[in-house]
Amino acid sequence: MPTPTDVHEQLTDILVRVVACPADAVVPNAKLKEDLGVDSLTIVEVGEELGRRFGLYLSDDTIDGLVTVYDAINAVVRHDGSTQPAELARPRALSRPAAQFAAPAQVGTSAYVAPQLTPEIIAKRRSKAWNAAIWLGLVGAGVGLIFGLGGAALVGATGIGDANLPPITTPTTVVPTATQTPTPTPTPSTDSDVAPPTLTVSSTHVSPGEHFTLEGAFPALDPGATLQVQVKDGDAAWDDFPITTKTKDGGTYKTEIYTSRTGSRQFRMLYRDSDTSSPVVTVEIG
Repeated sequence: MPTPTDVHEQLTDILVRVVACPADAVVPNAKLKEDLGVDSLTIVEVGEELGRRFGLYLSDDTIDGLVTVYDAINAVVRHDGSTQPAELARPRALSRPAAQFAAPAQVGTSAYVAPQLTPEIIAKRRSKAWNAAIWLGLVGAGVGLIFGLGGAALVGATGIGDANLPPITTPTTVVPTATQTPTPTPTPSTDSDVAPPTLTVSSTHVSPGEHFTLEGAFPALDPGATLQVQVKDGDAAWDDFPITTKTKDGGTYKTEIYTSRTGSRQFRMLYRDSDTSSPVVTVEIG
């Protein structure tokens, strides 16, 4: 069976791709709907893709019961043995391009064919979600009508609508205009005035699944700029690691990551808007 670390890494990758949530927000106690933005329709896609990556079938009842990230991890680690019903064996058209769900290479899984849903099954699942939304809308409209009628009755009873209010007179006092002091134009800084990006790692040798910290600064960036963690193995091209972080005062940043893939791996931080990257650090996994 897969480890919780493997499942958490794959679930993070799926959620980042499907709902574009920050990777560092995918923590065990995070709620899939309230905290990460997964709705009643996309939870089905998340559940099916998670099962596909680990060669398991997650039943409808299991997927409907996923509330937190921890629930989704447990559904795989402690799989209940559910198997794919025969009615789902017929091929269907994917609602999301297969490339969007391409899993990272470091997690090996057995060959498995994703559950194939018929249009009737898909319509049934989505109908449940739409019926819930319509019901909530009707309840909201009824509550609004009750408050509206109650408010109108209260206004009528007090006679506020018929009151003749005295005219409002405009004050004739002339307010002196304050003299505006010209704001000095700031002198723009040149590139030579800004220090280059920095990156340090808490440990250069860790065990698979062990957390380590990447921190440093992009002095040229304001607080709130998004930085992407990137990873490189050997002579391969740089690839996005499923973690992003944001800068703070002075362009400083700090993020904690882990990986179960062993070997010598290189890491760096990338600011996409200006294609600026930090120095590279090498971490030996294993």
